[in-house]
Amino acid sequence: MTNIDITNKLVMHPTRTFLMLVLLLSGTMCFSQKKITTAGFSLSLNNTGQLSFLSLNGPSSENYLVKDSASHLLQLYSRDQLYAPVSATFNKTGVIFQYEGNRSATVSIIPAKNYIRFTLTRISGEAEAVVWGPYHLTVKDSIGVNTGVIRNGQVAIGMQALNTKTTGGALRNAEGTLEGRGTAAAVNGDGAVLQAFSIDRTKDRKIAVWSRWKDIPVKGIPEGTLTGSSIALFASGSSGVLPVIAEIELGEKLPHPLYNKQWIKQSPYPGLPYMITSFSEDNIDTALYYAKRMGLAGVYHEDPFVKWGHFELNPTLFPNGIKGFASCVKKAHAMGLRLGFHTLSNFITTNDAYVTPVPHPHLATAGYSSLAGSISGDETAIPVQDPAYFSMNSDLNSVRIGNEIIRYREVTKEVPYQLLGCVRGAFGTQKLSHAQYDTVSRLMDHPYKVFFPDWILQKEIASNIAAFINATGADQMDFDGHEGTFSTGMGNYSMATFAEEVYRQSKHPVVFGSSMPDHYFWHMNDYLNWGEPWYGGFRESQTDYRIDNQKFYELNYLPNMLGWFLVTPQTTTEDIDWMLARAAGYNAGYALVLRMETIKKNPDIATVTERIREWTEAQKKGLFTADQRNWLKDPANEVQLVRQPEGLTLVRYKKYSFIHHRKILQPGEPTSSEWNFTIPSSDDRAKIVLSAKGKTGQADNISIELDRSVRVRIPVSLEAGQSVVLDNTDSVKVFSSNGKMLLKVPVQTSLPELKEGAHHLLADAAFSDDADISLQAVIRIVDTRENLKKDQ
Repeated sequence: MTNIDITNKLVMHPTRTFLMLVLLLSGTMCFSQKKITTAGFSLSLNNTGQLSFLSLNGPSSENYLVKDSASHLLQLYSRDQLYAPVSATFNKTGVIFQYEGNRSATVSIIPAKNYIRFTLTRISGEAEAVVWGPYHLTVKDSIGVNTGVIRNGQVAIGMQALNTKTTGGALRNAEGTLEGRGTAAAVNGDGAVLQAFSIDRTKDRKIAVWSRWKDIPVKGIPEGTLTGSSIALFASGSSGVLPVIAEIELGEKLPHPLYNKQWIKQSPYPGLPYMITSFSEDNIDTALYYAKRMGLAGVYHEDPFVKWGHFELNPTLFPNGIKGFASCVKKAHAMGLRLGFHTLSNFITTNDAYVTPVPHPHLATAGYSSLAGSISGDETAIPVQDPAYFSMNSDLNSVRIGNEIIRYREVTKEVPYQLLGCVRGAFGTQKLSHAQYDTVSRLMDHPYKVFFPDWILQKEIASNIAAFINATGADQMDFDGHEGTFSTGMGNYSMATFAEEVYRQSKHPVVFGSSMPDHYFWHMNDYLNWGEPWYGGFRESQTDYRIDNQKFYELNYLPNMLGWFLVTPQTTTEDIDWMLARAAGYNAGYALVLRMETIKKNPDIATVTERIREWTEAQKKGLFTADQRNWLKDPANEVQLVRQPEGLTLVRYKKYSFIHHRKILQPGEPTSSEWNFTIPSSDDRAKIVLSAKGKTGQADNISIELDRSVRVRIPVSLEAGQSVVLDNTDSVKVFSSNGKMLLKVPVQTSLPELKEGAHHLLADAAFSDDADISLQAVIRIVDTRENLKKDQ
């Protein structure tokens, strides 16, 4: 099963027409349609198993199915071919489909109040997978690729997978992994489709995992049957999606998390901002104080464990272990805050007990061979029967033979095949002797220098996470590295199952995030908080990515989140205002990475704290108008929220940007550049940022002059990418290309107050001979002031 593309792939077999004719002549073909009606919509199936009519109940009765595209309820997949039913026979409980090649499938049909459940109860004949749909719909305005909901202004049509073996999305590979952020709903021509699938995982198979590890032998699992695959279809008014999904969750016993007795999907709680820091038993009070003062939802530990797998806490941070972490949780809860922790799902560190001193037999393997001869515990050239699974280099290049892990440099390309450069007893395992024909298993690893579990061991790791949650009371966790669950060879089935096992074993409500979405996991996935601070300055790191994510969240009924923002000792209040403006614009949460060193060293930490509190309270209370929120969404807009006696005032800033290029002129001719700008409405003290724009070189002898009277000389050189900030103080600050403050330098003249009206700016600099840079001058001044809505 490789390179599958079934969205438009339905080959009409030459024998299909003949088979239909035989059925017709024999009188076994049923011509009646099956109409199923719920309180809100109606659906019809015809005698070849196609959806023929789907409409909301009411006077219009518009059919939302695409007329010229076949929407088969259930198709079978076998030997790189998709089979549509050739007949459908209806009975009291459902429908029996007949397929070419003496295949058949029985599907139960159970209508509920606002949805219809379809479940595969029996299948005969050869089939590697079943495909629900694709169901071709005329509606396409808003497509929730993850949730499987398509809507416009009048109607919403959706599909929900009802268990983890049913993957919402398009079948594209034998592994059963999905493309991008999901394909449960997808654009298709002039409309859209809903689709899901299940793969028969009961048989041993060889497949590619992560597209990197080829021909991986994956053992079958008894729970991986095709029978039991199940979906729910629904249609409602465009605003009625969440109530119907809640009905499906409760009716089908799907995960249905609550917070304060409210379904969390309809609560603002999971979308609130929170703090990330490496707290300890000693400093937890400080972290909680700042989180509470800022109005954040809680504190999340970014790296509490020294081992992943058994999840052993860092004893330096938590000398009292589980009890110490639990005491931190109790303190947080007493203040009305949540306390969470970060880990990488099923990643197993090489110092964990699953690896050392005795490696677990269920560590995930990429393949195996056998020893071509017996070996002692000291041999560094190990003979193997077949080199196939050892030829690809990976990050740990490790094999397991019995209770020993061995690292190797390479495998020979010709007989006799040998693993060369072996390090025996790797990761604290024992050097052992091994007999000829003993199994040599290639271990799967990752650039994070970790191993992974197979399907059986992964269940134990899920239980370990739940046990930590239950023992400590922790109530927030991200399934970061969630894609690591693909190591089992079970694709998105593994990802959803792992999360559900943690969810169902946790004895109290937990807010769950993830590194990636999944259709079924959505029911437990309370938020996604993508966007990291490691790739640029405070404002520059993944800005476009953060903004682009908002549409995805909105289409898939997830809270808006802006990702992680790292506060450093150099982070300014203007940077914080910039972040909080975007949060207010999108009504979004975020994670504030605030480490103890920053709390101690950032001179503006008190102001930063109050700024966050003011913005957060205003956002929670809905004090911004729709027009203000739209303006605040634009990352180019700068703003400040100021507390006045009469309430909060939104101060908008205007920016002028000018470029000074290198000029080659005759001796004595001025090389400066000049511009005019206007202060629009009131007196103001300008802020000017000078940046060296380009790739190489430096700018020296930098100076600016305001209104032909006040000249400020900058006593530093700017390398390409660096910038310098001037304001009304007696010093300037120099920043690196990623926003880190490099130095603070005194100047003899500060920027003056600028009166309302016209003004003049001059800038000059000398550029190094190899420079391809220019000097950009950006002036920020107050544009308008407007009061927010009164707090009711």
